[in-house]
Amino acid sequence: MEVLNQTQKVIDLLEEDIKNVDYSKIAKLTGIPIGLYQRIFTYICNISLSSYVRRRRLTLSAEMLLRKEESITQVAMEWGYENSSAFTRAFKEQFTVPPACITREIYLKHATFPLSMTNRDTYYVLEGKRVMADIKRLEYEETEDVLLIGISSRDYKVTTKELWGIFWEQGFDKVLHELRDNYIGMEDCIGLGYMTDFADDTGLGKTYIVGKYFKVGTPIPKGMMGKIIKGGTIAKAQIAAKSLDEIINNAYILIASMVQKNGYSLLYDDFYWLEFYTVSRFCERLEQGADELILDFHMPCMKQKI
Repeated sequence: MEVLNQTQKVIDLLEEDIKNVDYSKIAKLTGIPIGLYQRIFTYICNISLSSYVRRRRLTLSAEMLLRKEESITQVAMEWGYENSSAFTRAFKEQFTVPPACITREIYLKHATFPLSMTNRDTYYVLEGKRVMADIKRLEYEETEDVLLIGISSRDYKVTTKELWGIFWEQGFDKVLHELRDNYIGMEDCIGLGYMTDFADDTGLGKTYIVGKYFKVGTPIPKGMMGKIIKGGTIAKAQIAAKSLDEIINNAYILIASMVQKNGYSLLYDDFYWLEFYTVSRFCERLEQGADELILDFHMPCMKQKI
């Protein structure tokens, strides 16, 4: 898939000069703002971009120590550490032993080798581990502006799962149900998870909102917030897998690749990731212990110019 090919090109670019990573080159190569791409890299590779670079540098420094070419202080300086103490702390975190105690056996157990991507139609192989997921449906829709009303991670400072817990436990779903006459497209939906403002490669985007879609102008209940989602072309996909984690971990890869095959591209200037939890495809299947769950996703896109 093109997304994995692109990721492999990023990895190859990193490996060309892992000592002096130029993040602007990554943004130029991918066409994606580096803050957002770092988050995408984490989704695809199950390791953050910064962690990958750090672990690769420490792995290469361990190789130098095993060859006994330079002293610990010289190796530390060469790999960008201000002093041997900082280097030793980082080294021990990865290899469990200080630099002076590294052995070939310990190195092989804890080293981080260059990642390699292998393409498949509906799954990818990463470091020998196959992760299954599939696109059940993908369509494109022109939308008008809508109002997302819900609760935000900016206010509660919690994880995705915890924010959903607050949404149910504090009765915000019931509050929104009172406004059901103004729903837009919520007939089979228990709630939306909207993520944006991808500033780095860890955790949520700066903004994660749990709520529902309403007509613009709908009054916003006390204790909740509203955000206008601008109209335009969106890719609406249904991703299936055995578990929610497998769906989440593979959704971007599958959607971005298929969108490109269809002559579209995701719109990164105002990118968001929206999880659409339906009753019929997700909730009922989860309650029944079905072998396959299906989660809907919306992502902004545009038709590629010929």
